[in-house]
Amino acid sequence: MRAAHIEGMVAAGFERVREEFTRNFTQRGELGAAVAVYHNGERAVDLWGGLRDKASGAPWEEDTMVVVFSTTKGMSAMATAVAHSRGLFDYDEPVASYWPEFAQNGKEKVTVRMLLNHQAGLCAIDEPLNFDVLADPDKIAAAIARQRPAWEPGTKQGYHGVSLGWYESALIRCVDPQKRTVGQYFHDELARPLELDFYIGLPADILPSRLATIDGYKNWRMLFHIHKMPRGFAFGMVNPRSLTARTFGNPPILGSINSYNDPYMQCIEIPAVNGIGTARSIAKAYGEFATGGRT
Repeated sequence: MRAAHIEGMVAAGFERVREEFTRNFTQRGELGAAVAVYHNGERAVDLWGGLRDKASGAPWEEDTMVVVFSTTKGMSAMATAVAHSRGLFDYDEPVASYWPEFAQNGKEKVTVRMLLNHQAGLCAIDEPLNFDVLADPDKIAAAIARQRPAWEPGTKQGYHGVSLGWYESALIRCVDPQKRTVGQYFHDELARPLELDFYIGLPADILPSRLATIDGYKNWRMLFHIHKMPRGFAFGMVNPRSLTARTFGNPPILGSINSYNDPYMQCIEIPAVNGIGTARSIAKAYGEFATGGRT
């Protein structure tokens, strides 16, 4: 059994969270992590432990931030919900009424609600993407506007695992008077007023010493876990023509866990995937939304 050095606090009644978090290190091979809970608007759990960098042995600290992958979707969704609450768009209006270029290739009747509910058939982007495109909001918006739906919008549902954030960002840029991306909108309208340590597109002034280094599975180790995946997903990922592989394979660098340690990858906006922040800030943001919000 490995020893674990856990720091932070738990409120009375939440002690079992600390016990289970500790077991992640002593029994389940956790390298470094943090967990936080807000309950009825109050911080109830705020724990961290382990290493933020395996190679150097640097400890995970109170303000350590980490790439949170699809947790980013929730934060982008909050920004989109705030934009809606301020009257910038209607969920049941066609996306093309705000973003005319979106109507290409049979998407003229796709509503904002269909898009945000993963029903638009736009989970895969077929036009090849690269860093040059991803770093330019105009270029990525043009590329995704040309995409043809994989099914008749509104008739099916499928996880828009990477593309959703780009569509949200393009929509917000069209309706926001300041033409901000979803990452900029999140920072200005949520992160700043709520004092959140969370970014969709990492600013250049964040020191590397604040970031945890992702230590991903080696490909051969993945073979020992493939049986735990849904069979259709597992087979889809190894078939490059499948909708599953196309969803997660463009640009190809998204499939490399270590690419998320690249400073350039961290500073561009991939609003469904590459958010960076603390567990404390994520919990605080959800706590605000769950209890009525202040933004």
